[in-house]
Amino acid sequence: MLVKVGNTNVDVRVEAVLSVPRLGFMDNFFTWAQALTPLGIRPTKVTGAFWGQCLQRVMEQFVDEAEYLVTIDYDTFFSQADLEHLMALAMTFQCDAVTGLQTKREDGRPMLTLKGMMENPPAEGSTQVPRDWFDAPVQEVDTMHFGCTVISTAALKRTPKPWFLGTPNEQGEWGDGRRDDDIFFWENFRKAGNRCFVSPRVILGHGEYMVTWPGEQLQQPVYQHATDYVTHMKPPEGVWKVER
Repeated sequence: MLVKVGNTNVDVRVEAVLSVPRLGFMDNFFTWAQALTPLGIRPTKVTGAFWGQCLQRVMEQFVDEAEYLVTIDYDTFFSQADLEHLMALAMTFQCDAVTGLQTKREDGRPMLTLKGMMENPPAEGSTQVPRDWFDAPVQEVDTMHFGCTVISTAALKRTPKPWFLGTPNEQGEWGDGRRDDDIFFWENFRKAGNRCFVSPRVILGHGEYMVTWPGEQLQQPVYQHATDYVTHMKPPEGVWKVER
């Protein structure tokens, strides 16, 4: 990736890495092509059943060859400008890892853990931040996502392996209380002396699979999350119906 400051050009080696299933979303793939190609960044994927194992393997391929890795989730939407912004923030603020603001599917809450909250979670299970929290170019956090995330390979080399490891709860179950691969990564990453940041100035889309129903007046569609239909096996209120 060519970085220009004034009259000086520097070639920063950046590789995009993905852990993906065998099938994916074509809309995402083609937006990535438009975002990555002009920057001279090639995407490399590893496919398998275990997300964390695949992502570690593909990261290991380039950790000694590049200055930065860009991890991409196969359901994240971002533009060339978004990635350029993240790269500029990573270099300007010396971020060991930085990403944009992305929300959980079918939820709306940001995919991050505020700084200090992993060790001291709020008793009520939720917290708030002041409005000016969103005014800063970057904010340090405890955990975040991998949707479109810039990671310094120098920081990655400081992080002991395994980089990803899922563990069950105290009952040996994979419900509440488990530790997922991504959360393990960020905890391990920070324990190695690295810092991770989210930029409120960069927003990233999160793809969701929706069911579209005919509206009751056949003029406006009614949308339903696919998970809701699979769970309840019935359409939402406001859809077209004929009394029997």
